Amino acid sequence: MNELARWSFLLGALPFLLLGMAHLRHTPMAPSDQKGLSPRDPALAEAMTKSSPRLTSATDIWRAWVGFNISHSAGAILIALFVLIIGRDATSFAGQAKLVVPLSFVTALAYLWMAVRFWFRIPLIGVAISTVCFGVSLLLVLSFY
Repeated sequence: MNELARWSFLLGALPFLLLGMAHLRHTPMAPSDQKGLSPRDPALAEAMTKSSPRLTSATDIWRAWVGFNISHSAGAILIALFVLIIGRDATSFAGQAKLVVPLSFVTALAYLWMAVRFWFRIPLIGVAISTVCFGVSLLLVLSFY
């Protein structure tokens, strides 16, 4: 199996890892916690604690939003760890590449769509880099079969 395919695959994990960790670091845990993902209007953060989603009254919008942010961070970090584990050596990569490289590319495409549609410039650039890296790895893996 081509080492360039493996290294491109591994490189694609880095933006997911860095963005996931940054996302977690910038997620506020309380409405008074002023971090990067806090609403600019403190009254909005407070209002989020006073309203529940239509789905259930067992939580409020604030706690649901924090949970979504934490789970989103965990998802990005886990994608990166999955890629790093599979790509850790040439044997592991060769044995799994036909399945995991296309899966990683499709996952990155889904994140790229979300970045274009809902996010801002920094995650868009990071996810685009991952998508290109996984795409290069995919092309190289496909060229071997």
